[in-house]
Amino acid sequence: MHKTLFTLPILILICNLLSSQINATTEDGKKVILLNNGTWKYEKAIEKEVQESSKSNCDAYTVTTVDKVTGKSSISSKSTIIISENGGKKGFGILALKSSNSLILSIQAVGAGGCIDDDNKMNVLFRDGTRLELVNDGKFNCDARYTQYFGGNFGKKKELEMFQNKEVEIIRIWTSKSFVEEELTKEQSNELMNTIKCLTE
Repeated sequence: MHKTLFTLPILILICNLLSSQINATTEDGKKVILLNNGTWKYEKAIEKEVQESSKSNCDAYTVTTVDKVTGKSSISSKSTIIISENGGKKGFGILALKSSNSLILSIQAVGAGGCIDDDNKMNVLFRDGTRLELVNDGKFNCDARYTQYFGGNFGKKKELEMFQNKEVEIIRIWTSKSFVEEELTKEQSNELMNTIKCLTE
């Protein structure tokens, strides 16, 4: 008993000094995590908290809708991410959708002609200085719609990981006449990155 009373304060002090969590096992074999504040929780309880926290965070970025006729559900970004400095006369509207095993980015590029060829490109500059160039996966259209598919049969796993883990600073989409280019605010970058993460986890 005295050893336990002496060992516990030392353990708490070490936890605080190291500022890290420690995994431990109780005498009856249950796994616990010793927290920085000197308390502990069962490992499964923490896993559940992390899952619930992740789900509630994703509720801020994504929405699930059910087709009343077919009964099938789909998951997409909660709203279209609008990137424009002049009320939508020039800029982007980005909608992200989850397919069965892929992610679709549907981007409305307004302000440089309405036609986008199937070989028009999107240039992306990330805040860490890395760059990415992608070719339109959609068909020729004059609705100013640029489409990009990631994952599944479409591949581009490395490119998808960039969108999942890096903040986008600038997007440029080429049209048949010119290009539309916009710089994202920090909030817009985070919204896009978190939306893509939530749709692909």
